[in-house]
Amino acid sequence: MPYLKICGMRGQEDYEVVEKSSADYAGFIFTDSKRYISPEEVGKWINPDSKLKHVGVFVNPTLTEIEKTLKLVQLDVIQLHGNESKSYVSEVRENFGIEIWKALTHSEVTLTHMEDYCSVVNGYVIDTKVKGKWGGTGITFDWKAIPSYVEKAEKMKKGCFIAGGIKPSNIKECLTYKPTGIDLSSGVEENERKSPRLINDLIERMDINADHLSRS
Repeated sequence: MPYLKICGMRGQEDYEVVEKSSADYAGFIFTDSKRYISPEEVGKWINPDSKLKHVGVFVNPTLTEIEKTLKLVQLDVIQLHGNESKSYVSEVRENFGIEIWKALTHSEVTLTHMEDYCSVVNGYVIDTKVKGKWGGTGITFDWKAIPSYVEKAEKMKKGCFIAGGIKPSNIKECLTYKPTGIDLSSGVEENERKSPRLINDLIERMDINADHLSRS
């Protein structure tokens, strides 16, 4: 079964819901977004001993911004979701020494961009390209491209998460393309909060599909 990252915690209640699930990663948006949450708030209730790995999502941050966040929140992964250059990503890597993921939008040049960042990142998040937005669109891209992204990442020995519009009702279709990780936020929300019902539904469908694939 692919790794599961649930992103966009809006508060402690969301975090506790995700922590009780079998998700692998919890994501926090430390940039301008309707799901923005301050590092100061997260630092008050995050569980450093959680089974979850904690991902901080940044868009074109300064090194100072990352440093201040890491003093307040124990992160396992820095996810860079802007147009950060390879040289800047290298600086982040050298300064903080933790896992780095680069978010890239689906396009005809994404495979080339994966190669460009290969030496400075540990993994990728492939999201839908929407003008004026860095991510969190809730819109799918053409999933027929997933195998090419997964194959490229595996050859480079990197992780590769697929984001954009994934939800319980379409997870079965998404998994037919065999992503190594999925990343979602709005797909498991009700009334702007993480929904235990939707998260459980998603995971049950993932488990059933994984069992089916193992027997086929």
